[in-house]
Amino acid sequence: MEAKKIYQKVKNYLIDEVGNMVQPGTPTLNEKNKAWRVPVLCKTERGIFAVGEIVLDQKLDFLAIPTKQQMLRTLEKMTRHVPVLVYADPVELRKKGVRHIAV
Repeated sequence: MEAKKIYQKVKNYLIDEVGNMVQPGTPTLNEKNKAWRVPVLCKTERGIFAVGEIVLDQKLDFLAIPTKQQMLRTLEKMTRHVPVLVYADPVELRKKGVRHIAV
């Protein structure tokens, strides 16, 4: 039951402070330090990416929250490495500096 409360608290925070493109993942309790860890997921046209993690204590107070800018930088780094299918002339791709694999 507590995991549902944590999920909802993080979801409300993300909607209010970041926007509707992010959502919380499944909360997990770190037994060692008794802190809840909740991944922040971002849905894009290229897939769903983990862009950060929110940490809460047992009283459900936030201990660590990535900034929107940190999450955007993480998303940009991750999406750079996702393959994309394009129909283009290999010569044009080379001119633009795009690394490609011909299929």
